[in-house]
Amino acid sequence: MRLQTIAPAKVNLVLRVGPPRRDGYHGIRSLMVPLDLGDRVDVSVGERAGPVTCRVPGRPELDGADNLAARAAERFRARFGVERTIGIRIAKRIPVTAGLGGGSSDAAAVLRCLARAFGIRDRAALAAIALEVGSDVPFFLGPGPAWAEGRGERLTPADVPPQHLVLVYPDDPALAIRAGEAYRWLDASRQGRRPRLPPRFARFEPSRAGNDLQPPCLLERPPLATLLGLLVGRGATAAIMSGSGPTVFGTFHSRNAAARAARTIAEEVVDRKVMVLAATTVRRHPGVTPWRSPRSASSPSTKRS
Repeated sequence: MRLQTIAPAKVNLVLRVGPPRRDGYHGIRSLMVPLDLGDRVDVSVGERAGPVTCRVPGRPELDGADNLAARAAERFRARFGVERTIGIRIAKRIPVTAGLGGGSSDAAAVLRCLARAFGIRDRAALAAIALEVGSDVPFFLGPGPAWAEGRGERLTPADVPPQHLVLVYPDDPALAIRAGEAYRWLDASRQGRRPRLPPRFARFEPSRAGNDLQPPCLLERPPLATLLGLLVGRGATAAIMSGSGPTVFGTFHSRNAAARAARTIAEEVVDRKVMVLAATTVRRHPGVTPWRSPRSASSPSTKRS
């Protein structure tokens, strides 16, 4: 059996972070939304017993057992007693280590494909596997925008109208930020203060966008402030960092406004290692479908909602 799906990128329109918990994690309250930008994930299940394999054409450093997608498949096999071979192929479009959730989304896509292949409908078990693989993975098991709380495992569906975005990703190792670093910088900046998480709200407006990790990350990575300034200068109604960065994004009034801003910013950063993309949030991302050759039809990741 061979299945395929799109693993969407995400942004955090809101990310509020509580103090460290006893288990070392931080409690969060985050409004997460999927985008019409995504990786294509193909999963094939063999008839005989064998290993899990994972390939990412063009990105050999992402091949193999350490990929979150492969880890998800191994956890699935262990939980449900599956021994058959599983082959994973990922066509990457989401920048890597960018704060856009690409690895977590790929892992959730594999779980969704395997659940379909083996007729698994135990959502609680799938969610538990997802959380074992990574804090953002449970979000991608769902179909659309959600408030994520706890470590990210407590999810409440949210109604978010389409938001037209420009993503700016600095592909520069000097600006890379590991999630653990971002949270440590935040803890240090609070100097022992333990703020409470603000409540959820019913409707998102750009004025409510915010990310608690952003101020300390900008202190450690000042060039990110310049990229935020480019977004504001081109008419963004809000401009913030996504997750633990280093991608920053701006919201715009319309798809055309976002496309114009993306073209202009791309021209302004042409001499730097910066990727600029226009994207739109979606209310529901594509489901799992039988595999078809990319040559026989346009990839679903290019379609807009």
